[in-house]
Amino acid sequence: MKQMMLLLFLLFSVLLIKAQDTTGKKSMTSGLAIDTSKTKMAPGSPFAMRNPKKPAADTTKRGLTIKPSTIDFKLNGGQAGTAHVFIVNHLNKKKQFSLYLMDWIRDSLGVHVYTAPGTSERSCARWVKLDRTFVEIDTGQIVDIPIKMQVPDSAAAAGEMKWTMLFLETTEEQIVESPTGLKTNVTNKVRVGVHLYQTPPSLTYKDVKILSFDHADTSARICHITCQNTGTVQLECTSYLELSNIATGDKTKIDVPMFPLFPEQRRVVEFVIPDKVPKGKYSLIGVIDAGTDVPMEAAQEMIDI
Repeated sequence: MKQMMLLLFLLFSVLLIKAQDTTGKKSMTSGLAIDTSKTKMAPGSPFAMRNPKKPAADTTKRGLTIKPSTIDFKLNGGQAGTAHVFIVNHLNKKKQFSLYLMDWIRDSLGVHVYTAPGTSERSCARWVKLDRTFVEIDTGQIVDIPIKMQVPDSAAAAGEMKWTMLFLETTEEQIVESPTGLKTNVTNKVRVGVHLYQTPPSLTYKDVKILSFDHADTSARICHITCQNTGTVQLECTSYLELSNIATGDKTKIDVPMFPLFPEQRRVVEFVIPDKVPKGKYSLIGVIDAGTDVPMEAAQEMIDI
């Protein structure tokens, strides 16, 4: 009888221990916290799907958003089109903008040079119509500005790419206090330019040429490539210089940032040979690459550094 009672007591104790262990495991799992703000999770992960965190209100975004930065109408002769520029005001105050056009070109170094609208040979400013030249935008408001273009029905209008610039200018006032406590109102003009292009769909020819490869100033370790867009549409070009040491075979590649080229525009690309390149005789190859659908241009010279 005592043995039977002892056996029943042991059996009851084992069952009780198992029940407590199962409860503990459940509690540990349900209490696991996932901090998605500090843990990187792939989109669609189980925790991200079952426990989505409600995004907090964006209280840090400030300033003005103006989009797009470039508009290409791509109209045929005699056609009209309308594009849209959007302004979003994230500031906590109203802003006023003046709208106006300016002609512009890029010089040989890529710097923008502005002139009065309608004065440039490649200008399309006279074809652009703005419904308004002044706009006021309140806090949190989005303003839609239509930009209309009417291309003349003529062979000259449809025969080449043209462009102009739309400027949106606002005034920013600040109070500056000097170390002596004197307060001064400072007015800063801030303007954003939107590139307006008119590229007739019939224009498709792309080509770029190297006009010269100047490496005369090797003492300053500077080389120049002068290239020209000989096609009918704007190009986006990359360029690089490759030096090969004749004695050792060591190669050094020098890249420059991508740059645009208007039709007929010439551009001087400057390369600075790093000081770490040792002195010696080198084969120098300069390359202009305007994309996979444009023949690559290259020039080669021998130089002493």
